Amino acid sequence: MKIKYSIGEISKLFDIPVTTLRHYHNKGIFKAGYIDKNTGYRYYFSDQFELLNNILNLRYSKISLDKIKEYTENGDIPLLKTIFLEQKEELEKTIKELDCAKKSVEKRLQYIEKIKKIPDFERVLIQHMDAEKIFIVDKLFSKESDLELLVRELGKRTDFSHSLILGNVGLLMNKKSNYSEYAGVYLINKDFKDPLDFYIKPAGEYLTIYFKGKRENSPKYYKILEKYIKDKNIETEGLFYEIALVIPSISSVEKEYIRRIEIKKK
Repeated sequence: MKIKYSIGEISKLFDIPVTTLRHYHNKGIFKAGYIDKNTGYRYYFSDQFELLNNILNLRYSKISLDKIKEYTENGDIPLLKTIFLEQKEELEKTIKELDCAKKSVEKRLQYIEKIKKIPDFERVLIQHMDAEKIFIVDKLFSKESDLELLVRELGKRTDFSHSLILGNVGLLMNKKSNYSEYAGVYLINKDFKDPLDFYIKPAGEYLTIYFKGKRENSPKYYKILEKYIKDKNIETEGLFYEIALVIPSISSVEKEYIRRIEIKKK
């Protein structure tokens, strides 16, 4: 007479939850070898252990239960090979996605460290800035709702939507304006490739000012920069670049919001 093993005993032997065994039974993947008609208790036999080991090995390879059921019902080597080839392709895709996610996390950590090294606030500085690839959407706007639409447009036109929260989205402002209407938005990304019509923001010395606050606080700092430029008789070129370095996606604490305005010296 065969030795019967209760569902609890199988659970302990194979270190898998009872709920998982019940699920396998209900899915028809690993059915109990015997069910007591009076109690409804499920029992298994030792000659089923090999099948359960095989199922667990397939699950370890992240094979879906539907594919496992297909194999256990119609199993042969060609089918198993097909299942593994399909799973290999799926895993490679997942690994690629996870690698992108890991790089995104690393960028955020680097970005946080960079923010901690901001030299000074509310004071005009002259800083060297490296060249950057930027994609620009030229469109005048002043309302927050218009800004959000333009940011979405940036993401769609560049296929870099995942970069829109990493302090890579900036605003353009004309010189000697009333500082209430922006000239456009831009996205910084070193991975832009042709034929994308990106623009190289040139390297050089930039007049910069860092401040804590929101976009509505920006006009005050444009005026400080403009006054500094006028008082020092400094020649500049191009537009003002304004970028939010700390935004709600990085910190929910409003007093930690940081913005930078800059313009290139001639």
